[in-house]
Formats: sequence, structure tokens, C-alpha cells
Amino acid sequence: MTMISLPESISRIGVSVHTNPAGLLTHGASYNFLYQADEWPISLSMPVQLEPYKSGAIFPVFSQNLPEGYIRRYVSEKLRRYAKVNDMYLLALQGQDGIGLLGYDAGFELPPLEKVSISDIVGWDEPEDIFPQLLDRFYLRGMLSGVQPKVLIPQASRSTTPQQDIIVKTGDAEFPSLAINEYVCMESARACGLEPPRCYLSNNHEVFIVERFDRVDGIQWGMEDFTTLMGRASEEKYNSSYEMVMKVVQKYVVSPKETEKAFRYIVHSLLIGNGDAHLKNFALQYDPDMGNLRLSPPYDITHTLIYPTIDNQMALKLRKSKEFPTRRELIRLGDEYSVTKPGAIIDEMSETLNTFLTDSDEVELMDGLKASMLGAISQVHARADSAKGFRHTKNRRSLR
Repeated sequence: MTMISLPESISRIGVSVHTNPAGLLTHGASYNFLYQADEWPISLSMPVQLEPYKSGAIFPVFSQNLPEGYIRRYVSEKLRRYAKVNDMYLLALQGQDGIGLLGYDAGFELPPLEKVSISDIVGWDEPEDIFPQLLDRFYLRGMLSGVQPKVLIPQASRSTTPQQDIIVKTGDAEFPSLAINEYVCMESARACGLEPPRCYLSNNHEVFIVERFDRVDGIQWGMEDFTTLMGRASEEKYNSSYEMVMKVVQKYVVSPKETEKAFRYIVHSLLIGNGDAHLKNFALQYDPDMGNLRLSPPYDITHTLIYPTIDNQMALKLRKSKEFPTRRELIRLGDEYSVTKPGAIIDEMSETLNTFLTDSDEVELMDGLKASMLGAISQVHARADSAKGFRHTKNRRSLR
């Protein structure tokens, strides 16, 4: 594909839901979305209406998958001679590959690419890093939110067995051994019964691979993160609380099972010292008809306390504080939202995590990771309740 085949700018995008035409998104002085079909709402927070939706910023349901950091800069630099890369352009590049049910048609198509084997990525042993090669090959094939270097690879394969689309991530000088870190944290969630998607760690420990979970075995599901559900811009992902996460779940999903699942997600992240569990790292999934709402599998889980450039605070508040909580404070959160026996859940997960970290081989691959994660668990149980002071977080560093 030559860059000349891409348009210079994009101001109109046809939006579809599960390949069914839904409406038109335009951008001039403002963003406008007009429904053109009444049976395909694009978001739980944007029901079908006759009048166009208008906004000075791109609507949250569209912005939730836009890259924010490394990938946005990379795409902009690659296309700077050919195109004006903005939110509309990045949205159009998603085509039918974006996370969730929405597809985008701006009047061009990208050519198909050859498949890449998961085993080739996992077993890569050449002197050159594989991630830059994958990024150069697939950077136009699906936009992914967050600031971490990552790339979506459609329809990967392992040997002769077809696999889901995969997301490949790596770290950088500021966050060394990030692939090991995320793999260990995701597998710790699996040990706790939270059912994350299938993950892989490359043999050279440089890249982390996770299977896409909004499209499984030919079934495509809707997915909206909590910034979208709360009508927030992506940059507001730290401006909320874990109480609000629980409230959003109960607003959209009536099942007590899903409320308990949300509590378990929060407890797991805070026990392992994940200070980046913000609104964009929680999401709801649903069927094409917007039925069967439930929490998505957990994703983007990392032990952040080991990195000196990230503070020792939580991403969201709990009881008006960003200090990591005590066991008592977590029990109060569970009680407030009618979770059955929250103390037993916390203790069970703590014991499971201690066993997992004791037995894990991969946790030993990153210096200090095991001790730091075990310390985070211990602190939740040992830390006494204390008054918490105000903390300004405007310039907070983020992994995603």
C-alpha cells in the first residue's frame, strides 16, 4: 500500500453497528452524529434520536479506542507527509477492526496483510527486536487506546490452529520488563478466578501478547469502557472513584453476580499494587442487540509500585483518598454495594495471590517484582486506618 492511496483529511465517517449502517459522524466547527437507522444505537449513553448529537469534542464512544501516546505520535509521524492526522483520521483507520461493535467507513479500504504466527512472535530469537517490525507492518490495522507501545494484529495463527486477533505490547526505558510485569499480573488474575483473556510472554521476555476478547470464535460483542459510560473524555480517566465504578455496574447491570465480580476486580488490582486501574481499564460488554450486559474480562493489569516514575497512589479514589486502602476500607466498599462476605473474598484472594507468587517462575524474571507484589498484599492487611490528606494529580504519569 502506498501512502498516496490515503485521503489527506477526513471530515465524514459512516458509522455501523455490527456491519449494519447506523449513522453519520461529521466534523467541522463541532462534532455531529446523526442517526440514519433507528434500530442500531451506537452506545448505551447515546440512544437513538431524530436530532443530531453535537459536541465540541469527539464523543466518548468514539474516543475510547483512540491512541493517546506512543502510537498516536508514531502514526502521525508516519503519515505527516500525506495526511492531516487527527481524531477523525485515527477513527477512520479503525475500519471494521476497532474494539467493540462499531465500524467506520471513510471511503477507503486498507489492503489485507499476511497473517503472523503467535509462535513466531513468542519464539523470536533474532538480534533485532520484533516489536518495531510488527508496528511498522500493522500500525494502520487497528487503533488501540492508551500510551503504552502496542499493536493490534488481526487473525493471528499459532501453528495450523486459527487464533483470535492479538494485541502485542512492549515496554520502554521508563518501564523496564513491562511485558513480564503484565504477564504475571494477568496470570495472577487467572489464579484468582477472574478469567482474563489468554496471554503469552515471548521467550526473550520483551513482548506481552494477549488475545482479543471482544471477538471470539466469530462472535462480535459490544464494549464500552467506563469513561464512555460516564460521558467522560479519555483524559478524565483518573477523575473518579471506585465507588463510582461500583455504581456504574449497578446502574447498567442488575445481576448481583456482576457487582461481586466488579468488587473482585477492584480488590485484585489494589492487592497487587496496581496504581493504574482507572476508568478506561474497566468496561462492560454486551450482545449486538445491547442485551446480556456484563463486565468484560479484566485487562491492562500491572504492578505499578515498582516503577519510580509512577507514584504510590491509586488511579481512582476510595473514600475520598488515593492512598492504597486497608482491608477494613475494602470491606466497607463491599458492604456498601451489598457484596456477600467481602472480608472472606479479600482473604481468599490474598491467600491465592501469595501462593501464586510463591509458585510462579515468571515473577522471578523481573528483579524485585515478587517482593514488591507480596509487600503490596501485606500492606493492605497491615496498614492501620489513618487520616488521608489532599493530593494533586494533574500531572500524573500513566502506563495506559
